Amino acid sequence: MYYPPPPPPPPPVLPLLFNDLPQFSSACTLIPLHASCTVVNVLPCTCRRNPEQELLDTRNRLWQYEGTQDPPHISYYRYIEPVLQDGPKCGLVALSMASSCTPHPLSVEELFQEAQAHGFTNHGEMFSVDDMATLAREMFQHSCREVEVLPGGLGQDKEYVIQQLTLGGVLLIPYDADSNHSPCCRRGHKAHWAVISGVIVSATAQRTCHLLARQGKSRHLAVWSYDDLQRSNENLVELDPGRASDGRVYVLPPGGVAAGLGGRAILLHDLGGDHCAISASL
Repeated sequence: MYYPPPPPPPPPVLPLLFNDLPQFSSACTLIPLHASCTVVNVLPCTCRRNPEQELLDTRNRLWQYEGTQDPPHISYYRYIEPVLQDGPKCGLVALSMASSCTPHPLSVEELFQEAQAHGFTNHGEMFSVDDMATLAREMFQHSCREVEVLPGGLGQDKEYVIQQLTLGGVLLIPYDADSNHSPCCRRGHKAHWAVISGVIVSATAQRTCHLLARQGKSRHLAVWSYDDLQRSNENLVELDPGRASDGRVYVLPPGGVAAGLGGRAILLHDLGGDHCAISASL
């Protein structure tokens, strides 16, 4: 009689190396929304996970995926409070999440009203990096040293971008979002915004650079390949035909999606000063 071979053993559970964790500022664990903000069309995030554990779990997912003996190296991470979006407001949600690094976080509704007043949006859409940068300069004028537009996006100067992120910079970047919200290439038909606040370098021979990201369709911290995000950002060339024919009027810059978003990003330097700064050396 034939007996099939036993199934292979399950993969080992990666250890939770708490002694590897960076020292987190206690101010970063709970960052309340501004008391005077009225949040409209935003789903509140009631799941406040321990930032250290969230970072470690994310690092371990990458470690398990790559299957290396040594864990990936966390070069830097800055905790950002998640905000879930409702409606086409992903850019404003990304900006609201970035504001959690300042002493006075901003609600999506505050940003929406300001963007509407400037003629940047009709329904919450933000199809222009320049408009996003202008809005960021106005709203962060007392809490951000510089709002820098990267006209070449992540491909402009990779070493510079990584250096600024490891110095505490925060990156706002448009990209095409796949069904699991990770970067893909759909010519801009799934255009979305994310905020980047950390760098992880894999332990593979290639030393692949990954970025720690948040976006408005999930509470979870994501880790994406730098190169994948760059390709996704550079492939933003046209408005989704379904959106173009949905009967709504959207604010598009001259040149459309390709000119407004394609291959472009925003670096926020010294956002909030020391507030919410988390450095790591793993």
